[in-house]
Amino acid sequence: MIRKLLMGIALLAAVGFHASATFTPAFGRPAGEIAARLPVVFMPSVYASLILLFLVPILGLYSIRGGGPAERPATANLRTALFIAASIFHIIELIAWQEERFFLFVASDVAMLAVLAALYFTYPKTENRLSGRIPVSGIFSYFFFSLLVGIHYTLEENEWGGLGLSDALWAIITLTFAAAVALHFLYHHKDDVFAGVFAWMSLMVAVRNGLDEPLVSAASLFLAGAVIAWMIISKKQSKHLPRTAED
Repeated sequence: MIRKLLMGIALLAAVGFHASATFTPAFGRPAGEIAARLPVVFMPSVYASLILLFLVPILGLYSIRGGGPAERPATANLRTALFIAASIFHIIELIAWQEERFFLFVASDVAMLAVLAALYFTYPKTENRLSGRIPVSGIFSYFFFSLLVGIHYTLEENEWGGLGLSDALWAIITLTFAAAVALHFLYHHKDDVFAGVFAWMSLMVAVRNGLDEPLVSAASLFLAGAVIAWMIISKKQSKHLPRTAED
């Protein structure tokens, strides 16, 4: 009961700070206003955050169920500690973003992703349950993409030259890397949620850039489509192929 209470408080704090940063910031300017200040090509549409309407409720369910079943009390306690730590790092990154301390934002985002990765791997390799790894997977994927966006923004803020490559090409390279990570989780962990969140964020990059950056938009649509297609193919294959000992 104590674990569930602590996780619930941590989630409410993180969601509250996130909402404040979006609508009524206590530190600096609204997050969206800061994001729109620079012409960053690798940036999703403002509609990208709509996926939080799905992720936050299932995170609430995750907290209520204490992170799902665990074989040992030590594992359950570890999950609670990691969840609280991730929430704290999220609050730190929100404050850093509002105060336009972008290197701190990236550092805190990296720390949060490391904690979320540790939490992700406390679950069996291919066991994906709504009361277990699925909520962690969704928020892990969302903030992984957010980190890549933050890195692009920080580099743009500091007038990075791009090593002679255009911003559009760097955006395509980053999208390809993110797609490869999503496919890794889809193939090795049967994780449709991680891949699905990537597909959504990639589509939102296309929505934001539109015809202003046609190559980036085309790459975003292609990679999102490729990931979705692989999700469908893997689902069909899993119905016909026996599970291996590794799975």
